[in-house]
Amino acid sequence: MIDTLSRSSFCLLLLLPLPALGADKQDAPSLRAAWEMPARCAPFDPPRVADLKEELRQTGYRLVLAIHPDKKDAQGKEPPRDLFLLNADGTGLKQLTQTPEQDERVPRTSPDGKLFTYNYGDYLVEAATLKTRTHYGGYAWAPDGKRTLHCGKSGLVYTDIETNKNSEPIPVPRRMSVADLSCDGKWVIFEIRDYLGCKYTIDFLSTAAGGEIRKMPNHPAKKGECHPGFSPDAKWMCWNAGNALAVRAFDPSRPDGTDGKIHTLPPDSLGQDPCGRWSHCGRYIAYVKIPHGGSWKVHSPICIVRLADAATVTVSPPGWLGHHWDYDWLPPEGK
Repeated sequence: MIDTLSRSSFCLLLLLPLPALGADKQDAPSLRAAWEMPARCAPFDPPRVADLKEELRQTGYRLVLAIHPDKKDAQGKEPPRDLFLLNADGTGLKQLTQTPEQDERVPRTSPDGKLFTYNYGDYLVEAATLKTRTHYGGYAWAPDGKRTLHCGKSGLVYTDIETNKNSEPIPVPRRMSVADLSCDGKWVIFEIRDYLGCKYTIDFLSTAAGGEIRKMPNHPAKKGECHPGFSPDAKWMCWNAGNALAVRAFDPSRPDGTDGKIHTLPPDSLGQDPCGRWSHCGRYIAYVKIPHGGSWKVHSPICIVRLADAATVTVSPPGWLGHHWDYDWLPPEGK
């Protein structure tokens, strides 16, 4: 009788739901990137996973890259770049274009992550379907994701992504190459050479007609400065400065557009002319690691840096190279 009851009790226990292993511990929050609109950036929040590659895997972020094999022809010329999709942890490489006679480069993602352009706005791609068509617009995106922006001979011009029609130009004091447009659509940022007594300047301008060009302070290193870009919430900006990547707050209510504090990332880790592109959350910046001591024109591996601790990881496949702004971020698949 005792043996029978024991066996019955054992069978009953097998049918009862068992607590999940580790249920006494609080479930860790998901790190999967939400791609919220409007964006909210926290560049210097502490790392959530010690290993950067693992943290990037958990975010689900992807990149669109323009890269080519590390080889040259008899004349020393590198092969044309093609576009690829890649998980931000460096896995899942997928080729998008195959144009051996044409260089495909400089992809740029729309604010909502649903589209991207490449070749400085010549082509438009739906991120979900990869359907591609011509656009011939601008490099920078308007906040609504329905227009791109460039500066023509007569001023700032928006190009509608549905009709490819251009707006009437907004007059500006001088022509410049627009590097980025703030998420409120009120400010463009760019670089000018030999301006206001400086060989290199990072400048910004109101998109309202009649705005004046305003110069941001030079980096203390007094070396080359170029390739500025706003964080997705436009509260920060990064640029090439001091032979490294530098980050500072952006505040157009201040006369020179910033609070004067500059965060310069380690030059040895990031190389010269990194040309950063922000992740949507602002925690990470993708860049190209061009070695010091040589030409900035050298095509090089594409990497990611975490701003909180300056940890870096190379994400382009071994033996494949890109160059300035040959990369941008995409939401996790299915977003």
